[in-house]
Amino acid sequence: MAGKTGKSGLEEDPQAHAGARQPQLRVPAKRERVKLGEGGRFVIPAAMREEMGVKPGEDMILHVESGELRVRSWLQNLRRVQAELSALKQPGESVVDEFLKERQEDQRRSDKRLDRLHAEGTTGKPTK
Repeated sequence: MAGKTGKSGLEEDPQAHAGARQPQLRVPAKRERVKLGEGGRFVIPAAMREEMGVKPGEDMILHVESGELRVRSWLQNLRRVQAELSALKQPGESVVDEFLKERQEDQRRSDKRLDRLHAEGTTGKPTK
């Protein structure tokens, strides 16, 4: 169908409206087709690496869930786990202090046992 110019939409000059267009933002593809190479290797496309916030050389976490390979940044995974665990901590509670208290108690029991074994070894009789 011809418009006011007498041309159909297919005949219009595609460059005519180019100046009026806004620059498009780079939107990462949600799905990419990649080929599995030698040794089971494939390349994560740049747009996806950018969206994940990873760079070459960084450690990644891989796992299979329901037959799908899931890939995560090791650092982002660590931050996610820390956030989940911090929600379990009570306000004012020191996880480090609790940990140190448990380690000190373990060390005290170990020292007591070692002292008992040492005493048995030097006297030749079991001690109570």
